[in-house]
Amino acid sequence: MRKGLVLAVIVVAAVSGYLFVGGDEPAPERIADPQSLRKLPAGEIVGYRDKFETHAWRGVPFAQPPVGELRWKAPRSLASWSGQRNALEVGPPCVQFWGGSAGVPGDEGELVGSEDCLTLSVWAPAMLPTELAAAQLPVMVWVHGGGNSVGTGNTYNGHHLAGSQQVIVVTVNYRLGVLGWFSHEALRNEDASAEDVSGNYGLLDIVAALKWVKSNIAAFGGDPDNVTVFGESAGGRNVYALIASPSASGLFHRAIVQSGSTLTVERSWAENTSDQSPRGAPNSSGNVIQALREAGVLSTVTESSLRALSIADLHSVFEAGGFGMYSIPSNIRDGKVLPLTSLQAAFASGSGYNRVPIMVGTNRDESKVFMAQDETLVTQRFGLFPTVKDQEHYDTLAALYSDQWKVLSVDEPARLLAANDGPNVYAYRFDWDETPSNWLVDMPSVLGAGHALELGFVFGDFEGGISLPFLYNEENLPGREQLSQTMMGYWGEFARSGDPGRGNGQSPQWEPWDAQHEVRMVFDTDADNGVRMVSESDSVSALKQRLTSSIASHDLRCKIYVELFLTGFQSREYWSQQEYTAAQCSEIDPYQRAFASP
Repeated sequence: MRKGLVLAVIVVAAVSGYLFVGGDEPAPERIADPQSLRKLPAGEIVGYRDKFETHAWRGVPFAQPPVGELRWKAPRSLASWSGQRNALEVGPPCVQFWGGSAGVPGDEGELVGSEDCLTLSVWAPAMLPTELAAAQLPVMVWVHGGGNSVGTGNTYNGHHLAGSQQVIVVTVNYRLGVLGWFSHEALRNEDASAEDVSGNYGLLDIVAALKWVKSNIAAFGGDPDNVTVFGESAGGRNVYALIASPSASGLFHRAIVQSGSTLTVERSWAENTSDQSPRGAPNSSGNVIQALREAGVLSTVTESSLRALSIADLHSVFEAGGFGMYSIPSNIRDGKVLPLTSLQAAFASGSGYNRVPIMVGTNRDESKVFMAQDETLVTQRFGLFPTVKDQEHYDTLAALYSDQWKVLSVDEPARLLAANDGPNVYAYRFDWDETPSNWLVDMPSVLGAGHALELGFVFGDFEGGISLPFLYNEENLPGREQLSQTMMGYWGEFARSGDPGRGNGQSPQWEPWDAQHEVRMVFDTDADNGVRMVSESDSVSALKQRLTSSIASHDLRCKIYVELFLTGFQSREYWSQQEYTAAQCSEIDPYQRAFASP
């Protein structure tokens, strides 16, 4: 969300009495609890007593710091330590431009975080050391979102999910942006391993965290043979990549993708300049190095000169956008960490991926959070309050972009996965939109059931680091707490058995998606039709027909087609140059349309 929009929403919340009271109060001092002492292969750690009858361990290192000679290399195994280590505070976030998801103070455009950031946090139901061996609790490993360029696992509280569902929750930091994904021939020396030259360092950090879980989680009462990996947005995209990654084989046993993407990219897109054929991404390594040389901060392009770049110089050629994010080619088809083919091709093969039960879904109005930043669509009433200029046009665009997210990250992958004789696929849609509405601002119209709104419900946390307190009030409290309990029940049961079933036992039976029964669970409150199964699916061909029939402007139709099927967050498997030409769009290069101003 843009700084101006955030300010406007907070002002509305404060004026209307919706701002969470106490959100700025200092956290209580964390005191090491002797009962939380755990003996790990690398050494002893002690955590603290947290809410919901849990213990927590924060800032636990899971790999060596990826600094100096280890920059742009696969993570290395953690060295042991002597004595007892207090795990009471989170480590720094990975390097990123500051934004609301960084978890630390900062200013717009400022670099925050550290290269030494490979830490994780663990929450477990409070147990005595004598109870650990017999516990064998399911483990849920969270991969945060943020466009693979911002965010941190530090801002997620796992205590409610862990305590209410009797599971172990782990949140992970992984390298971001140009430090997390960077593929270039200068780094491919003959002594390097295939993982070292993959370019997928952020993804390999998540793999390293899963290896840490396999080796360490029994000490917390967890079952290393029952691990669920789950993530949202770019985190969901990374979960899809893990499903296709041979490097992650055997490290997890169920997967949950929330608002994710199956997009992986070719090495040419990650490395070539914009004037090469095939064309490279705007922030490909070729374009980045060219910009660094033009800026005078890089003279020769060698492995040592690249690793010697300061963090500030390396990031000087990037422009931070909304939330501090910038684009970087990530999840690269290197042939080792990820297959050379697309994820769609891997899923269609029936065997080219890690076959585990999967839950996958989106929010009904994913795109509205991003559209709310567009000054051509939303104005600031009195200079403060966000107001949609043309609600019908706004909703038409939102439906196209949000349904594209659903079709390309849920419906089409579910179709491919369910066609194989393998584990079940469960689909969902999150519809909750009961945010404040008054004479100053109508948040349901602006945001709807927008991107990331399900996070507070999945974690049962409306007051912690991932909360949006100005969207919550006493009026929507009963409904959202009940819906959160229901969703945590389904997520917890899926982690236990690979089948969400009835969740907490009182909810509707969640039926799997199959070729004869394309169904999804809808999550909403009783005031708006409740939690229910619906028979509802969509297709790429139907989406393309809707684009033609619902958008009158030829230029806008062409631009949307490019953004939906070529340059957006989702797979490019459904882009057709032939369709683009037939629609009389080809007089303008598609990339020029996509990167042009609205």
